[in-house]
Amino acid sequence: MLQQINSNFESLSEEDLMKYSGKWIAIIDNSVVLENKSFGELMEGVKKNYPNKKPLIGKIPETDLLIF
Repeated sequence: MLQQINSNFESLSEEDLMKYSGKWIAIIDNSVVLENKSFGELMEGVKKNYPNKKPLIGKIPETDLLIF
């Protein structure tokens, strides 16, 4: 499981992730599929659009520093 989580994040560059600064993101199959400032709204979108998937959910910090 941890290897899968690392794989999802490693497939995205820091530049890719900085587009989502301050937002929650949902990653499925190594791609960001949804983003939202609200965790609740993000989860509603995940349940509606990807009911049979288990995305990796994370919040991208609002700084220039990303720690994996």
